[in-house]
Amino acid sequence: MCGAGWLIGKLSTGVTDGPQLLIWGFFISTVLLYHATFSVNSLAHRFGRRPHITTDGSTDNWLVALVTLGEGWHNNHHRFPGTARHGFRRRQIDLTHLGLRILRRLGLVWGLHPVPARLWLGSGRPLV
Repeated sequence: MCGAGWLIGKLSTGVTDGPQLLIWGFFISTVLLYHATFSVNSLAHRFGRRPHITTDGSTDNWLVALVTLGEGWHNNHHRFPGTARHGFRRRQIDLTHLGLRILRRLGLVWGLHPVPARLWLGSGRPLV
């Protein structure tokens, strides 16, 4: 009886039990994940900046990007859909891309497509 639920129950000041962990750990977290995912294709097509001309109405929305770890840079994604990175500028935080780079260094991911050369940030190397 040395599971995470038991440990949380011992460390918490209130009552924590299995059903409560199931509700928070599965049901509520799943609903929040779905809402974050769906917000990319709804809010990021309605509110935000449009640095690239596309025919689909996609925008770059910093709030959606913050909640979805970088997927809110949706206009960038629609302009260059094959790139592994969605945040093209330094201020556009893209934690999903950071995770992919870590997996690449571990040898678990390969063949990541860089951002096109014309969008480099002056670093002298492509943003992969």
